[in-house]
Amino acid sequence: MAIEDVEVSRSRGIAKLFDNLKSDYQGAIDYLNSGSGSRRGCLNIVTSYAETKCLLAWFADGDLQAHKQWAYVAAKLGRMIYQTTPAEWYPAYSHLYALLSDHPDIVNWYRQHTVSYFVAGEADDRDNPKMAAFHGYQTLLALNGKWDLLAQRSEQILGMNVTKDKRFLIDHRFYLALAKGDQAEMESVLRTLTSPTIARVRNFEHAFAFTENLIATHATVFAKIAWRHGFEVELDTPWVPREWLPILPLERYDDPWDFMKTFDLYLPFEEGWADWSPVPGDRALVLP
Repeated sequence: MAIEDVEVSRSRGIAKLFDNLKSDYQGAIDYLNSGSGSRRGCLNIVTSYAETKCLLAWFADGDLQAHKQWAYVAAKLGRMIYQTTPAEWYPAYSHLYALLSDHPDIVNWYRQHTVSYFVAGEADDRDNPKMAAFHGYQTLLALNGKWDLLAQRSEQILGMNVTKDKRFLIDHRFYLALAKGDQAEMESVLRTLTSPTIARVRNFEHAFAFTENLIATHATVFAKIAWRHGFEVELDTPWVPREWLPILPLERYDDPWDFMKTFDLYLPFEEGWADWSPVPGDRALVLP
C-alpha cells in the first residue's frame, strides 16, 4: 500500500473516531453510576467511548500514556460486560485492549477467561479447524504458553485443504512459529500479514469498525503476545505502531467513573459460572 494510501486511510480513521465522540456517552455513564437503565447496553456504549479515546490518544495526540490508560478502561469495561454474559463469544481480537494496556491483572484476567470455549456447541467447535472458535482458542493457548498443543493444532490446520476462511491460515503460521520460538518466522509472517495485499482485506473485518483504517488488529495482537513471551519482534509497518509493542505497564491506572471504581476485577461469576471465574495470580490454563 502506497504511503499516500496509508495517510488517507489514517485520516479517514481519525475522522471516524472524532465523529463517534459526538454520541451521548454521558447519559450511559450517569445510568451506570446510578445503577439504572440497561447495564449491558450502557456498558456497550461506554466501552465504545473508551476504545475511541484510546485510539485518538495515539493517532491524534501521540500520547502513549493516555493510550494505555484508555486501553485499560476499555478492557476493564469489556471485562464488566463478561460479568453479565460469561459465555459470550470471545475471539482473538477481544484481547486487543487488554494487551495494549499492559496492565498485569487485566491481561491475567483475559488469559484465564475460557468459559465460552467450553459451553455447548463451542466445546466441539473449539477443536474443529473448520470453525471460528478454533482460531479464537489458539489465541488463548498462545497467551498461556501452551506450546505443544498450539503447535499440534497449528500443524493440523495447516496440513488441511482449507477453502472457507482461507485468509486466516497465515495466523496459524504465526502460532506455529511462536510455539517453536522461531522469531525470524514470526516476523516474516507478520510482515506478510501487514503487507499491502493482505492488509487491504484483513484490516477490514466486520468487527473492526474503529481500528480498520488505523491498524492491523490481528497482527497487533500477535505481536503483543510475542513480546509478552520475550520475543521482541520488529516490524517496519504503519499498521502496527512500534511504540505499542514493549511491555511497559504504567505506574498507575485510573478508573474514571464511580461504577468502575467499585467493581472488583476478579469478582467471581454468578450462579453456575462461578467455577470458571479467573483468579489473581499465575493460575495455569485449565485444559480439557
